[in-house]
Amino acid sequence: MITFFYESVRKLKKANKFYWKLLYKVNKVLVNVCFPICQRWKTGCGTDKESRVIISLTTYPARINSVWITVSSLLQQTMKPYKVILWLAKEQFADRRIPKKLERLKKRGLEIRFCGDLKSHKKYYDVMAAYPDYNIITADDDIFYPENHVEKLWEGHRKNPDAIVCNWSHQIGFDRQGGFIPYDDWSDDAKTSPSYSTLAVGCNGVLYPPGCLPAEAFSKQKIMEYALGTDDLWLKCMEILNRRKTVNCSETPLIYFNILSTKKSGLWKSNTGQRGNNDMIWGRLMEIYPEVYRRLAKEKADD
Repeated sequence: MITFFYESVRKLKKANKFYWKLLYKVNKVLVNVCFPICQRWKTGCGTDKESRVIISLTTYPARINSVWITVSSLLQQTMKPYKVILWLAKEQFADRRIPKKLERLKKRGLEIRFCGDLKSHKKYYDVMAAYPDYNIITADDDIFYPENHVEKLWEGHRKNPDAIVCNWSHQIGFDRQGGFIPYDDWSDDAKTSPSYSTLAVGCNGVLYPPGCLPAEAFSKQKIMEYALGTDDLWLKCMEILNRRKTVNCSETPLIYFNILSTKKSGLWKSNTGQRGNNDMIWGRLMEIYPEVYRRLAKEKADD
């Protein structure tokens, strides 16, 4: 269902039809209405013990009653994952009470685990430590993932096995003086080949191959001190530090449909306060890890 509504819009965008944005809004509403109804009584296992992919996501109290919708979309993939794990902060769910709609998804393959509160970093931190030999796909908690989502990321991984693979990205931008332009001005157009300057954005899912992050990436002290409010920028910095590039596998990038009831809340709001803080965080990371800046600048000069 989701793939049909999403791909119909993407095809119009690719064909440069002026009315694709209107259809995007209409189809988003249709998916928001129809998909949850169809999933209420859905059964059947959504995982595969032979798979080498694990999907990992996190949420927080304001979204605990709606995240079941996103999880449902991840449990009906054409290419099934080995596990779908939802990470919850022990500090936020001290009573460990889970909504019935979410609890029911355990029968279809969902695992719910409790961990320390590292904000959005929870989606990758513990799962990579527990399953170092698996490909980890991170997901956001307010998205309808098309049924071919995992399959598309896996195809991108097959073509670029050493790269981080995504479906949505920004292009890290430089000004004429060699500094960075503001984060909000980074282009959504990404290179079609692996690049240091392609920043994977979590909403459309990101595939991380085994060993793509250095040990430095898992320093709780540094995460909390330098980048607690943004996992995307921290991970980008760590990837470049480990000499790993990123590729956007989507020919016509288009943001997935989001759950409309979550529009007024978001991890990025509670974590960063204002998006402008991304510039401060990125600037500080470049000061701490100058080799990352040098690799980005060299790639830019070589273009």
